Amino acid sequence: MARNNYPQAGLDEIDPGAVQQIVTSLKELHDLGRPETDEEAAKRIDDYFEFCQRSSIRPGIESLCLALHISRTTLFRWNNGNDCSAYRQELIQSAKSFIAAFLEQAMLGGKISPPSGIFLMKNWLSYKDAISIEEAMPQDNYKKALSAAELPRLGQMPQTQTELLPQLKNMQEVDE
Repeated sequence: MARNNYPQAGLDEIDPGAVQQIVTSLKELHDLGRPETDEEAAKRIDDYFEFCQRSSIRPGIESLCLALHISRTTLFRWNNGNDCSAYRQELIQSAKSFIAAFLEQAMLGGKISPPSGIFLMKNWLSYKDAISIEEAMPQDNYKKALSAAELPRLGQMPQTQTELLPQLKNMQEVDE
């Protein structure tokens, strides 16, 4: 069948049996409901990865969010420690690390194309092609403010610094 050049084309070519299997699996995840406590969230995340092992669902951010009944935005907020306990933040960071390792191994093993893996890692895991100067700057750069007594007087150079400066020779002395 000729492949059309529009976004829906790939979805139209999925085998109906595969669609049924994926939808059935996703429905099973969805029907678990939202965990209320950190302990329930920890169990749900473990159950999610076990579910991925036995089903047609591959580990990913969207299906993890579905299993937890949360949005991607909530997942990323929890990943940063916002609106959750430190334990839940650790759970989410660990789950995202697992997904990152899965994607890395799938790419390195030739199971998914590198461009697809790179796309997913940029969108799911905040990978970037470039680094900004602000991100490269050390964050723990502490500076001590000088007191008035420690500030040098304008127009006066301490003798220790003049001794360190190279002495320029007169051009006539060099020629001789």
